Amino acid sequence: MNALWLCVLGATPSGTATVPLEELVALLDPKANVASAKPVAAVTSLSLSGRPNEVGLWVDVEATVRVISAGPAPVPLLRVGADAVVEALPDGAEALVTVDDGRVTAVCSGAGAHRLAFRLLLRAARDGRRATARFHVAAGVPPTPLKLEVDDGVFEVLGASVVREWGGYVVFPARGAYEVSWAARRELASRPQVAQRAPVDPQVKEATSRWVTTLEGRATHEVKLVLQLDRPDALTLQLPAGQQVVRARVNGVPLPVATLTSVVVVEVTPTSLGATEAVVELALAKDLGVFHLSGQLELEAPRVSWPVARWTTEAVLPKVFTWARRGGSMEQLGVEAEARGDVPGKALFFTQHLIAASAPSVSLGYSVDLRGSYFR
Repeated sequence: MNALWLCVLGATPSGTATVPLEELVALLDPKANVASAKPVAAVTSLSLSGRPNEVGLWVDVEATVRVISAGPAPVPLLRVGADAVVEALPDGAEALVTVDDGRVTAVCSGAGAHRLAFRLLLRAARDGRRATARFHVAAGVPPTPLKLEVDDGVFEVLGASVVREWGGYVVFPARGAYEVSWAARRELASRPQVAQRAPVDPQVKEATSRWVTTLEGRATHEVKLVLQLDRPDALTLQLPAGQQVVRARVNGVPLPVATLTSVVVVEVTPTSLGATEAVVELALAKDLGVFHLSGQLELEAPRVSWPVARWTTEAVLPKVFTWARRGGSMEQLGVEAEARGDVPGKALFFTQHLIAASAPSVSLGYSVDLRGSYFR
């Protein structure tokens, strides 16, 4: 190690000290000392929810990481088995999640609060009819109860650490460790027959979409449908005139776009055994034509064959115009705001409840925005 003899001259004190060269540079240059400081970050909140299946335990993780630094800050979140499978991890400009050798770590860039949400599949260890999944929170992460969503007609939850609460089951950690054990009902031959769950009426629990328009007259429409169902079924979507499918996915699995027409029929199944939810995602494109100094813009969503409990739409529109709702089935939420993320424009929000056999729509009038201009 490079070192420099530093002599301190003076009446009191006097003597000689040996200081490493890099520490001396930091003492002489405060900026270098600040730059070499390690980033400070911590997990301020953690929410865990799980759902067992025949393979293992799905765990949905929501965490808030607060960073007090400008540089990248890795923060350990969980310790899982080496064979844990990742369904979806956030990967954005300011935060991402990595899984390496059983360690789940959040890497956040920039000061502030970073909210992360992702899902892991923890493969179960088998002991006869008993399946068990285990994981731990990392050191320094606040332990929190694990909420379990279990279909009592399909699985039986075992173990003394599981408590029936909050309309389901709750697992409390022991020194940061979680252990969940369960068995399929069909394997319990000695148990009496469990009453079957009443059929679930298929419906769209929640629909969200986002329009992004450009001055060149192009528009993209991203649609996400969260479905309620308990068995395989078919969902039909009738696209408005002029809209084409660019991308489509069911439960995260891509569909071949070349086979999709203006009437899209997709086969949907629950995300896993015992689950009552599925997700359909579409990315649509439309040519709006040329914008004039003033005019009217019609935004229409696909017609869905199942009832829709609620549909919420965000419209990102060019800043050079003022916008006002002129009609349509959707009502406006709040006032005009800045668009989220890296997309420039003005954002307007609309919603509609209890939709059946119709396509949500909104009609917008626009004119050149002269606010702040000399001529008006």
